[in-house]
Amino acid sequence: MSLGINHRIGYKFISPLVCLMLVLVLSACMRGNNSVQFYRLNAGAAMLDVIQIPEATSQVVIGLGPIRIPDYLNRPQMVMAISDSKYQLSEEHRWVERLDQNISLVLTKFLPSQLGSNRIIRYPWAQRQVVDYQVSIDIIEFHIDALGQSRLTAQWLIKRKDQADLSRRFDCQVPASITDYEIMVNAQSACLTKLGQDIAITLKQLMKVDAGN
Repeated sequence: MSLGINHRIGYKFISPLVCLMLVLVLSACMRGNNSVQFYRLNAGAAMLDVIQIPEATSQVVIGLGPIRIPDYLNRPQMVMAISDSKYQLSEEHRWVERLDQNISLVLTKFLPSQLGSNRIIRYPWAQRQVVDYQVSIDIIEFHIDALGQSRLTAQWLIKRKDQADLSRRFDCQVPASITDYEIMVNAQSACLTKLGQDIAITLKQLMKVDAGN
């Protein structure tokens, strides 16, 4: 009989303690989740030099991709260079989606306004799909450096049917920050916009030349 009473007394005092511990643990988890910030790149409006191209080029199909990124960027955490050989990953500041997919989506949204064509498809596309121009991009570096500069270096290539491939190297530096991650993302987006401009200008020139042949 006494054991039953002791058991009930013990249960009475232990149960609130256990509940309190659970509440504290859950609160800590919620605070931890809420402290993580997620970001996406975007491309701002850009004004390009007007290159008159035939209206028929609006039917040109442009394939975008593949877009390849180095392994050090192939992660959700945002990356900042401490030195040429040392990098810092932020657990509290992350990309909301895979970086290569984000870059592809941004350029797919940006290029139609620059080219006057909505016929831009993302890699991979169907094998039977005919592509007039294929733009592939190798990202070499894309991070914030120790001086608070957004750095984007890329090698990109345009393939055309029955034509020699055209290769270009792109380098961009834009002032950013070493503490404010929103400023960092905006600066990286600015570099990505400049890459989109570079690609669009070259494509428009090629389309104009090819249409005249």
